[in-house]
Amino acid sequence: MVVTIGLARANYEQLLHNLAPESPAFIVLSRCPELHRWGRDTPLFKCVIIECNLDEAIVLLDAAKQHCAEAVADIEYGLKLSRAFDLIIDI
Repeated sequence: MVVTIGLARANYEQLLHNLAPESPAFIVLSRCPELHRWGRDTPLFKCVIIECNLDEAIVLLDAAKQHCAEAVADIEYGLKLSRAFDLIIDI
């Protein structure tokens, strides 16, 4: 299962800043440095798109719960969408 998560740039950077470079969550985040613009060209509207597997998404969720509560809802949303998509494919 592929999980796609969109994080605000500020949340992405906060997580990176607060995680140890050897942590599994840091490794997942460091694979996804490219910023994609949504809407206007201001930092508030920049988003990092993360594609990972289910286990990696859960690791990111756990890290966000500890280090960046603002990112939790976005990660949970990505998980819910991926699970819903898998249910549709299985039908």
